[in-house]
Amino acid sequence: MSIDFIQIAEKLETDIKNGTYPDTLPSIISLAKIFQVCPSTVKRSLSLLQSRELVSGEHGRCVRVNPKAVSNPYFRKNVIFLTSLINLSMPFYTDTLELLTKQLFEKYISVHIFISENQVNECSFTPDCVVFINSEKQFLLDTLLRKYPDCKVIKLNQRSNRFPYVITDNYNAGYKAMRHLAEDCGHTHIGILATQLHYPQAIFHQRYTGAMDYAKRHPSVKLSMVEVAELDLESAGKLMPQLMKKDPQISAIFASCDIMALGVYGYAARTGLKIPEDLAVIGIDNQSFGKSLVPALTTMSENVKETADHLYFGILNLLMNNPIDMEYFTQPYLIEKESTVKNLSRER
Repeated sequence: MSIDFIQIAEKLETDIKNGTYPDTLPSIISLAKIFQVCPSTVKRSLSLLQSRELVSGEHGRCVRVNPKAVSNPYFRKNVIFLTSLINLSMPFYTDTLELLTKQLFEKYISVHIFISENQVNECSFTPDCVVFINSEKQFLLDTLLRKYPDCKVIKLNQRSNRFPYVITDNYNAGYKAMRHLAEDCGHTHIGILATQLHYPQAIFHQRYTGAMDYAKRHPSVKLSMVEVAELDLESAGKLMPQLMKKDPQISAIFASCDIMALGVYGYAARTGLKIPEDLAVIGIDNQSFGKSLVPALTTMSENVKETADHLYFGILNLLMNNPIDMEYFTQPYLIEKESTVKNLSRER
């Protein structure tokens, strides 16, 4: 049975990634004999390998193997991050993707970010794996899989009965934030700045649900809430008077994200309230600006490193068709600063 240049290229690619050829390929004449084809067919195969960055060489010289590809089955695999602009604006996702991209690059895996249907429809390469990121745009994933049905999928912050997923436990983040204010700091009248409550699966709704469940299980804690329409400090600050009017005894605020907590700082400055003496504040996201606030902001970290690590090893196993667990959970943790605890050292 005859063999074409593409099949030869694929066999040589496999051999390179398996370490069969650590330095150079056999000569064109030798390869022609091995595959029982004419030298021109071998040359077409080598041109294809060169376009894939697996080899390099010049006329009359040996064909050198790219050392980055030797014994590397992941070399130039294509991974797509399928998400939305809204998600890319959130620090947790940007930090997670930045760390994950760095890890994948170390394996010389190619990373692409798609946020639109046009990008999916115009995709000119075969994706090997897709990371679908907490997106309401399920149709994007469906479109991609119709086009490339063999593509592997792993989801971030979205449960699935079909695909493996990594979940950051935002419910637990909300629960732990409330527990810190109530049990560690002694607050019984707590206000919450919530957002995006119309999206039951969204991270902000999960944070709110965790906080509400804590209050339900602890009757001594009175929880009051206002919903913030926009994720910015101005909206949060403007709604603070409304929240305080609901319960004038509020002595602590749980903000659904750090940017909202920043709005609480503005409100406190305008009204002469001291943080944390008059009003304790806790956020979620562990944004860098929180460390520069005076007093520094107590926050919950969604654990970027653990999340990126779970995704990384999940992707590697999917690319090699290895079995993996269907679900991974990463746990948030408290970063305690002065905004909830008096006289806490800034070095802590």
